[in-house]
Amino acid sequence: MKVQHFLGGIENLGPVDVEKRVFVEPWEAQLFAVHTTMMGTGIWAWPDLRVLAESMNPLDYFKYRYYIKWLGGMSKFLISRNYISEKELDTKTSYYLENPDAPQPDTGNGDITDRVIEYFYTGANPYRDVAVNPIFKVGDTVRVKDMPPAVHTRLPGYLRNKIGIVETVYKGAYLYADNVPTDGICTPQPVYLVKFKTRDIWEDIPDKGDVLYNDCFEVYLEAI
Repeated sequence: MKVQHFLGGIENLGPVDVEKRVFVEPWEAQLFAVHTTMMGTGIWAWPDLRVLAESMNPLDYFKYRYYIKWLGGMSKFLISRNYISEKELDTKTSYYLENPDAPQPDTGNGDITDRVIEYFYTGANPYRDVAVNPIFKVGDTVRVKDMPPAVHTRLPGYLRNKIGIVETVYKGAYLYADNVPTDGICTPQPVYLVKFKTRDIWEDIPDKGDVLYNDCFEVYLEAI
């Protein structure tokens, strides 16, 4: 992961925001509803959000709140797919900023409502019950590859080039979302639970026999 996406292990970083509320501002709940509608109707998928919300300049990433990043990614996506033009978005934004109490469009659509409700119950499960042939088995010694930079990744940077032992080979396959095609569809692949000795990751800490576990996509690993 890039520094701005994973801050674990960085010293003297703070203060830490311990905000417990899911939505701090009312518009954030509205934005989440728009996102859910887009997901439930298949307009876009989680990888689209990951890439568009995380590809911003690192300084901007630290500067803006969580849902502002979502807003930027969603707006960019809708403009790129011609759902709305940049001019239309600017015009609507200016209008509602000047008229915050103006009624918002709400024509309603029963079919879309049903699909969104179904999405709330089923979610976007990355698991796929498909036949796979894992390269590694329990007990294998593996090294984490030094993966090329990606906009979104599930690989913590401190595990690059580290050696571990495969503890579990998960059943089925999971959608791999590091490199997202234009249609937002990912490639299912095996996932492993890998055990690392913390002393092998951070050489300057006392060796107390501590271990660290991390789920790794198959593409992250190579045999020793």
